[in-house]
Amino acid sequence: MSETENAYHEKKAYEQIHDSAIGFRYDLAMKYKQILLCMCMMLCACGKAETKNEEKIYESADFTAVVVSDLHYTGSPSTFNSIVPLEPLGPEVTDALIAQVIDLSPDAFILTGDNTNNGRTEDVKELALKLKTVKDAGIEVIMTTGNHDYGQADMKPYDQYFLSLLNMKEKDPSSYSYVSENQGIRIFAMDDSHAWGSDGVFGEDTMKWLENQLDQANQDHRRILFLSHHNILCGRTEQMYSSYLVQNEGLYEMLKQADVRLCMSGHQHNQAVYAYEDMYEILNGMPYSAPHTFGLLNIDDEGVNYETKEIDFAKYGSAGLQSRSEEFISRQSESFMSTFVTLCEEKNLNEEETEKVITLVSAFFDAQDRGILADEAENILNDPSYGLMQKVLWDKNYGPWIEEILKNPPADGSSLSFKW
Repeated sequence: MSETENAYHEKKAYEQIHDSAIGFRYDLAMKYKQILLCMCMMLCACGKAETKNEEKIYESADFTAVVVSDLHYTGSPSTFNSIVPLEPLGPEVTDALIAQVIDLSPDAFILTGDNTNNGRTEDVKELALKLKTVKDAGIEVIMTTGNHDYGQADMKPYDQYFLSLLNMKEKDPSSYSYVSENQGIRIFAMDDSHAWGSDGVFGEDTMKWLENQLDQANQDHRRILFLSHHNILCGRTEQMYSSYLVQNEGLYEMLKQADVRLCMSGHQHNQAVYAYEDMYEILNGMPYSAPHTFGLLNIDDEGVNYETKEIDFAKYGSAGLQSRSEEFISRQSESFMSTFVTLCEEKNLNEEETEKVITLVSAFFDAQDRGILADEAENILNDPSYGLMQKVLWDKNYGPWIEEILKNPPADGSSLSFKW
């Protein structure tokens, strides 16, 4: 073989080796690219899956309700009750409230416990007859129990007269807790007073039932409205309110895990709104106490809107109810304030000083009743008479209690709005 032929074959061999190497690098590069592309696609898919899991998908909802708490209804009222100021006018006030509810025509009328004053058969029967007119008007009646509903330790009247009014989609076998559904909202009406002698506690079986029902609501893509008599958030961080709290350990975490955003309760007789992390709680006021309010609640696909309205005694009440209620509340207030007058006298305050103290104490209780302490707290704390008031009240427990509330006031209780 000539030198020329040798050179030619060497060149061709070199080219084959070179081309093979290039091909190998090309194939390897392509494999790397394919691997990287697959990894990117997997990461993108994972990212999309996480986003999908984080974004809750709910069934469409458009729910309206009138909400009250602590009616303490009785047809045999006492002449004076500082805890339930309009108790003697209770039947008339209830009639006016129900007439206004029917006129507003919400999807539901919600009562969060202490529906009667002590569970007397006559009172349960009377209130049930009034609530039946609401149901007959096409408005769902939703009711939780309260500690006063167990007052006589006999729930036969509750079974006989109230249960037939309620739409129980699912009922806890061990208590009066139940689940209802209305306009896309899954409503949990909880019985936190069933453990006899232990107010504000769910039984162990009820907790298991609750966990299962919350899980089912999530599977059904429902927004959850959680109702109880004792509080869920109020008392969680404030020691002074801890006795008002539902006491079950792990309850808040269970509700949070189920994406419960709104709780409604009562028990304190004052209007207030509390927030903790992503959860809100509305404490519903007592209609028998000034300013005689109820809540208007709307939950739809945009979120939650809530505001308080006063019972229109002039339009819906019996003749003269408005003037009689004002006169009665005035007498009750004077009687209540006489306690503080006595405390001022014990501290040897003169008439002018006493008047300043009583005016400031009245401003505090009025703001608390109206749910506007958040707006008025600073004004009361900075009032020139605040130090004098605390001098009178501090050693009687009123002082520390008032100061703690003013320095950590609940949010405006008259309204609440948030996206959901």
